[in-house]
Amino acid sequence: MKRTQLNVSIDPTLLKRIKKTARISGKSLVGFVSDCFLNQLEDLPSETIDSRFYLIEQRLQEIEKKLELPIGHSHENKPFTSQEVQNFNDFIKAVFRKESKRKEYRSMKEAWNDFINHINCFDQWDDRCSFRLKESLFIEHGDPLSSDEINYLKEGEICPDPIRTGIINWMNNSAKGKCCCADKKFPSQQAICEKGSILVEEIYS
Repeated sequence: MKRTQLNVSIDPTLLKRIKKTARISGKSLVGFVSDCFLNQLEDLPSETIDSRFYLIEQRLQEIEKKLELPIGHSHENKPFTSQEVQNFNDFIKAVFRKESKRKEYRSMKEAWNDFINHINCFDQWDDRCSFRLKESLFIEHGDPLSSDEINYLKEGEICPDPIRTGIINWMNNSAKGKCCCADKKFPSQQAICEKGSILVEEIYS
């Protein structure tokens, strides 16, 4: 049988072990290495990567059925009602005014810069988010953050609620970029959407 030469870069220590094992087995170095390759190929699973992924997907679907989870929709964000959106925006405005007064900033610009720096440090936040939040806070009759915009912010890798976390860190003078979603002392996003600015007096009482 015609052979083709295979040039392989190999660790010298490993090469010594291969040569020694080949001698012990009574085979030539070429024959021993060829047998090792054949044995390795025979041990490979017969199914393809795609088929293995398919089997995993099937198993996950079975688990979802047992847990009574809607397949393919377990991570969808529910839209907020118009009242929840209004409550959310009213809460942010009320907290911003209250905290700005408490911290005695020299101007609203200084307060805004300090506030936004606790929010724009998260990966999903961009300049458009800052513009929209600023519009909601400072422009009379400006468009509040929408349901889609609030839900979009949940897609972050570090924190799914950067505004709530930013407010907590801003109020406590905490380090920027630290997720506070586990903070049970501060109202949850759902509570904020349900009750709005009425929660602010409770926070500062």
